[in-house]
Amino acid sequence: MVVFEKCHSATPEFTYRRTTIERVQSFRYLGLELHSTRGMVVAIDKLTAAGKKALFALRRRCNDLSITDPEVMCQLFDSLVRPVLSYACEVWTCCTRAKRLQQAEQVHRMFLKGILGVNKTTNTFAVLGEFGRYPLEYFWWQQTLKYYDRLRESTPNRLLYYAYQTQLQMLSVLNDNQQCWLWNVQLWLDNQGVGVLYTNVICVIASA
Repeated sequence: MVVFEKCHSATPEFTYRRTTIERVQSFRYLGLELHSTRGMVVAIDKLTAAGKKALFALRRRCNDLSITDPEVMCQLFDSLVRPVLSYACEVWTCCTRAKRLQQAEQVHRMFLKGILGVNKTTNTFAVLGEFGRYPLEYFWWQQTLKYYDRLRESTPNRLLYYAYQTQLQMLSVLNDNQQCWLWNVQLWLDNQGVGVLYTNVICVIASA
């Protein structure tokens, strides 16, 4: 059992049929590491590490096959590395600080700067412009909003419908110091100036 809180506390033990349920600091659920006090931070760290391994494997394979075409290499990155870095991004993007998102984005930057053979301190936006690419955060938010739309469009015969209804209920009772997934998504939309205008048919993020 994982108890989510800001700092570890002496939470009373939980029992089921007179058996004490073990309390743990973190738990891997559907491949995503959930930590009791650090939230999604541990998950992002592990995804970043896995993304780096995937990138190194991609580089080795490209070298073995003498693949040097930047366009082909970017397509391979989007097929083999981006999915690793983006695993479950629909869940963690809105709940993660920008600094932590940049940590995962750094793998993308490392890849692009490696192709150009430029110093790691080279302006990132200049590098992205050279390839005509967007930061991965754009893709993560695109996926998050698509998931948000699926939740809103779900029908009562689907589990997603009840997940969304639960989020709505949580949103109605949370105070200023509490947050939930839906609260974070709506906050982001408001910060982009489209909180009121956003509908199922509006795309507010460019396709990565």
